[in-house]
Amino acid sequence: MKTINHLTLGAVFAATACIALAGPLPPPPAGYKIVQNPGTDAMKAEGKADGIDADKPNDNWPKCLGDADIHLSYGWRVSSGAGGPQVFVDFMAKVPEDRATTMGRTVNEPAGKKTYLGGLLTWRKLTTQAVGCTHAPIVTYNGSWMGAVSGKLVSVSASHVLGSPDAGQALIDDYITKMKAALGAAK
Repeated sequence: MKTINHLTLGAVFAATACIALAGPLPPPPAGYKIVQNPGTDAMKAEGKADGIDADKPNDNWPKCLGDADIHLSYGWRVSSGAGGPQVFVDFMAKVPEDRATTMGRTVNEPAGKKTYLGGLLTWRKLTTQAVGCTHAPIVTYNGSWMGAVSGKLVSVSASHVLGSPDAGQALIDDYITKMKAALGAAK
């Protein structure tokens, strides 16, 4: 094999094949700013994953707390486990939800887990007793979906959604559809 800038021609073809199979990821919605994620970048460079992390300020967020952003994350990774990504998703669907926990002034509790759109959807509710705020407690939701799509493990999550999971659910639904299209799967 010929070497081109320390890469063999075979490695270049293999990397090109991975990119062609996956297709480009959809951009985040208007108003979201892409956030650099070194872990995702490293896995992307190895051809094992691709993903986007993006943030947008929450509407009506009280001015007294630090992190006021909704976090959207979506992507895929190669699943090398026995049976592929669907076996992993099925296993996770059978595992009980994590129990409620308290850290400082925040209670993190289950808010739903179900099979959904060919994968697994999980929600967590975080209730924070904010000191010095007129708006207390602060309630946010973290939602995540994982599913097997075109032989890859795909994940979509919306976290730090203020007040109700509805806006996060709409994001998750939209990006499940977009990720399936990007990976060449039927809806």
